[in-house]
Parts: sequence; structure tokens; C-alpha cells
Amino acid sequence: MTILDLKNLSYDYITKAGAVHALKEATASFETGKVYAIVGRSGSGKSTLMSLMAGLDVPKNGELSYLETSFSALDRDKFRREHIGMIFQSYYLLPQLTALENVELSLELAKYKGDRRKRAEEMLSLVGIQKEQFKKRSTQFSGGEQQRIAIARAIATDPEIILADEPTGNLDNENSMNVVGILVDLAHRYDKCVIIITHAAEVAERADVILKMNDGILQAESQR
Repeated sequence: MTILDLKNLSYDYITKAGAVHALKEATASFETGKVYAIVGRSGSGKSTLMSLMAGLDVPKNGELSYLETSFSALDRDKFRREHIGMIFQSYYLLPQLTALENVELSLELAKYKGDRRKRAEEMLSLVGIQKEQFKKRSTQFSGGEQQRIAIARAIATDPEIILADEPTGNLDNENSMNVVGILVDLAHRYDKCVIIITHAAEVAERADVILKMNDGILQAESQR
């Protein structure tokens, strides 16, 4: 099922030297049940594209649609809160909180109406954090484990779309592959739309679809 549509998206940054064309008429469709990798050198427009897909910014031209509804007709804060899960290279866990509390806090901020403690425990278990570790402070975990907790936090509200910006950038190869395995499982087993920005070829190779960014241009995709 197509969940996100991008049509002729353009975005400019204004600098002292003039306009920088960060994105130039990007067009693509994204479906649930698939993993997408967006690859390209630094400054090619990848993060700008992700920011637009998350509803954090508005394109200069073009249109984004969620389930055929234009972003211009959406409450973007509500859309992001209910339908988007975001994962970053830096884990952004609160160091004074436990693993469980970090996930619970995200549910509280999202105004989750169910049993937050139970949901947080389920999500931590899903990503491979053991029950006896739930009450450890986030700083007591390894980098790979912290990223697992960050993923649990991102998926706790059951978003259909998961946006991951260099999620393995701070991890060694073994932990990188473990994290990518979780993301692939979320798409293939739980029917999520997973979109990963990455510089790592071994991460991109696990995707179902690879999209290339070059100087703001989203190039033709390749599929497995």
C-alpha cells in the first residue's frame, strides 16, 4: 500500500551567498512493508528530504501526500506524533532516565491512551532488551543497546512510517547489522514503511529499494 507520495518537491536554503537548491523536483512513492535506503554524499539533500517527509519543514514547490491526503491539509504536529517514528545517529536518550522511562516518556508526550508501562515493556522486548535491563539508566548500555532503546521509543506509538537518519553511524559492523535487522523485520513482519538515510553500502544492500540523491536530485531507484 502506498503511504507517502512525493511530487516535484523543491527546497531552497537562503545563505549570504544566495539560494542553495537543496532539493530539485524530487518525485517518489513509498509503500508499507518495504525498506527504502536513500544514499548519497554529504550535502546531497538527503536530510532535507527526510525533514520534509517528517513534516518538520515545508517545500518551496511540489506536494507531499499521506494516504492521498496532502500535507497542506494535515495538522503536521499531529501527523508526526501519530504516524511517524524517528531514529537518529545520536540516540538522544535522556541519561537520567532508565530504558523503560525513556520509552514511557515518548508515550506520555504522544498522549498514548493505553497502559504505557506495559507498552514500553513490550517494545523493549521486541528490540531485544532483556527484562532485567529495563530499569538500568540509558548510559549503562552499549551503543548498540542504546540504539535498540531508541528504536523501541520510536515505534512505541505504532507509527506506520519509520524515518531513520544514519541509524548505524555510531555503531560497529555487528551492531549495525543487528539494528538493520530490526528495521527490516519491522517492515517485512509488521508492515511498516521504513526509510533509511545511510552512507553504509552494507546497510543499503539490505533495503528493498535504493534511492540515490545527487546535488538535490532524487535519482532512479533500484529494487531487489
